[in-house]
Amino acid sequence: MKKSFLGTVAILAAMSMAVLTGCGSSTAPETKAAGGDAKTETAAAGDAAASDWTWERNIEIVCPWGTGGGADTTLRAFATALESEIGVKVVVNNKSGAGGVTGVQFAASQPADGYTYLLCTQSPMLAQITGATDFDVYGSIKPLCQLVHDVNVFVAGKDEPYNNMEELKEYLKANPGSVKCGVMTITGLDAACVQGAFDGEVEAVAYTEGSQLNADIVGGHINLGCEGPAEVSAMVESGDMKVIGACTDQHLTLPGWENVQTTADINNETTYGPARGIFYIPGTPDAALKAFEAAAEKAVASDSFQEFCKQQGLDQRQGWLNTADYTAAWDADYADLTALFGTK
Repeated sequence: MKKSFLGTVAILAAMSMAVLTGCGSSTAPETKAAGGDAKTETAAAGDAAASDWTWERNIEIVCPWGTGGGADTTLRAFATALESEIGVKVVVNNKSGAGGVTGVQFAASQPADGYTYLLCTQSPMLAQITGATDFDVYGSIKPLCQLVHDVNVFVAGKDEPYNNMEELKEYLKANPGSVKCGVMTITGLDAACVQGAFDGEVEAVAYTEGSQLNADIVGGHINLGCEGPAEVSAMVESGDMKVIGACTDQHLTLPGWENVQTTADINNETTYGPARGIFYIPGTPDAALKAFEAAAEKAVASDSFQEFCKQQGLDQRQGWLNTADYTAAWDADYADLTALFGTK
């Protein structure tokens, strides 16, 4: 289990009624075996089951966040690769609102006929856990396959008086209460990273637009941001930002980021990072699910999608998880996060 932030549960619970935004997170293991490593006979059985389903019209995948964010860009790259495997058009339908819960509700209300799916992360589930929504996210959708598992990093403006996690911790000791960190999901796992990595000594501040958060970091209006590498890489490369640390067990392999300190380097177990996967509506025909999973595995392994992941820094953790592995990770997240942040 990840670090237990029991002293911060009350803080996050109190903030849970705020409007939620962002792309979500995951505590899924970093090294699960991909579905492609299954035994030959298992793969053959899966291919046979997938062949029982024929796609007869367009597929819709709901994205519960707006255009341009990490969830949307990941889904659109995947949808393009998936179309090549299934032979029908894959339509992305953005239904943003309430930190992703609005989109989940919409998808869950659609017919379970094999033609509507959902891209989701742990953020809407965490909204349920913290009491920010009464909607049963966990019970209304089921995991089908994980596409990517991103990391969270802490970034600061170039003039901030610390350059790594150790220096920041020392600065916090000398200047308690002076540092604030911008996040895109105040009750999500980016805020949990802030709380866990700094033992509640840094205040998480909610933003509704990533562009505004980055502008405030560069302009010195906020001390830190907790984001993904893709959202900040251009500003890091230009020298307007510097990477303070990564919420990971292992060092990053991104060019120029290899020496970034991790939470593990300061003996901290906070390693939450956004995982994005496809979910289905309970009652969806099993043959459709098998066909989708088989096609999705090929789409994720395609050169185009892998190149997208490399360009976006989404190749730092195990991406693909098949239905069995993703379900286990989703269930483990639900149990762990409920223990940490549950209000009931």
